[in-house]
Amino acid sequence: MNRKKSTFDFSRLALIWALFLAVNAIMLYSCRDDYGEIKKNTSLYSKGKGLFIVNEGNFGNGNGSISFFSLDSLKMYNDIFYSANNRPLGDVPVSITLLEEESWIVVNNSGKIEIVKNSDFSSVTTITGFTSPRFLLKVSDKKAYVSDLYSDQITIVNVKTKKIEGHIPIKRSSEQMVMVGGRVFSAFWSNFNFPEFENNQLMIIDIEKDIVVDSIQVGKEPNSMVLDANNKIWVLCSGGYMSEETATLHRINPTTLQTEVIHTFSDPFASPTSLCINATGDTLLYLNQGIFRMSVTENNLPETAFIPQNSSLFNTLGIDPMTSEIFVTDAIDYQQHGLVLHFSRNGELKGTYSAGIIPGNLCFN
Repeated sequence: MNRKKSTFDFSRLALIWALFLAVNAIMLYSCRDDYGEIKKNTSLYSKGKGLFIVNEGNFGNGNGSISFFSLDSLKMYNDIFYSANNRPLGDVPVSITLLEEESWIVVNNSGKIEIVKNSDFSSVTTITGFTSPRFLLKVSDKKAYVSDLYSDQITIVNVKTKKIEGHIPIKRSSEQMVMVGGRVFSAFWSNFNFPEFENNQLMIIDIEKDIVVDSIQVGKEPNSMVLDANNKIWVLCSGGYMSEETATLHRINPTTLQTEVIHTFSDPFASPTSLCINATGDTLLYLNQGIFRMSVTENNLPETAFIPQNSSLFNTLGIDPMTSEIFVTDAIDYQQHGLVLHFSRNGELKGTYSAGIIPGNLCFN
């Protein structure tokens, strides 16, 4: 008896199965490319002494992340928010601030603050309602100020209830902030939304009354500030996005509100950023296509880089507040995963580590 030949095509089934596996592999690779290796419900975060790196990601893509570099193991842990919470952090995280047992992550283009536990980086809550938040500064046991790029107000957040409590009208945008003697000095960095004002001021806020009480004129686009061992404020001003003015470095007396020193950069196209200070508060460091350093008592700006940039693209500088060791991020091309370079306080390269896309601000624990 003749049996009828089967019409089922096993080769076609094999082809379909192969295509299915290929598509899933591509999807998985895509996820890994954006957020690093996915480990559901498993945190990659390693507690201990180290620093957090805020990886901004590409604007509008929602692929920002947080990395942690352990100074104990000299190992980088990437995507620690995603690995702890199984969801992306958001679009363009900018800064992270440690408040007791929590980390507060300001996510700029998502208009929110993500609060996580320091112990395992698991989510505590999310605060929304911001316009374009940038930096957070705790000003008392109960409240913090949040600066904003596109709003004309600084937001007041209750750090106990984790809710927005109010706003401080300043009629301008706000960027980095420092607090001295019961007053906050807020940098007016960008006037994109406020072209009627020159972006060359520090707005001074009374933290008891939550009102602007004065202002100080500095150079154009003040982008970073530090407080030195003598309780003087140093303000680094880039001179503008199009180098409209020459870049300057100012020393301000926070008591008299007088500008005591102005250093002017010799290169009219210099665009210095990321002003930092060492552990003893007597040496300034900043980026200007390389890492420059100078004593707070120097009469002139340094002419040559302490650490040359070479083929890197230095993005943000950070100094260990205990050891003065130097960390700088390399954005490479603003598309691929960047790097963190680790130098000794004397400028010797100690290591290079892979981070997320556009590694930016650093926070030491």
